Amino acid sequence: MTLAAGGGAAWFGTTGDPPGALLLSVITVFFAATTLYGALVRPRLAADASGITVRTLSGHRYTPWNRVHCRVATTRRLGRDVDTLELDIADEHPGSDPELIALGELELGADPHEVLERLRQQTE
Repeated sequence: MTLAAGGGAAWFGTTGDPPGALLLSVITVFFAATTLYGALVRPRLAADASGITVRTLSGHRYTPWNRVHCRVATTRRLGRDVDTLELDIADEHPGSDPELIALGELELGADPHEVLERLRQQTE
């Protein structure tokens, strides 16, 4: 945040452009927050013989294999096909809706098809 303020002040001081300084500050804050999120939350998914653990900003969530259904979905975004690993997690309480967690290649650090294959090997 200090970097954004310093960058905005330096930009304003050299160009005298308040809208440009504001835009530079907003973009700097956005990229700093994105970088911090990526550094704190990775890896998003961990698996062992008993189940999976999904990591979020609020902590870890463990789910046993008997409540998880995994698949790879392909969607079209910005003119190209994007694969995501979808995890349907059944709630502990019967009759409630399952939770869907979608993880892309950036969150997984690998191709979703390869991750799905490794997850299936874990359940065998």
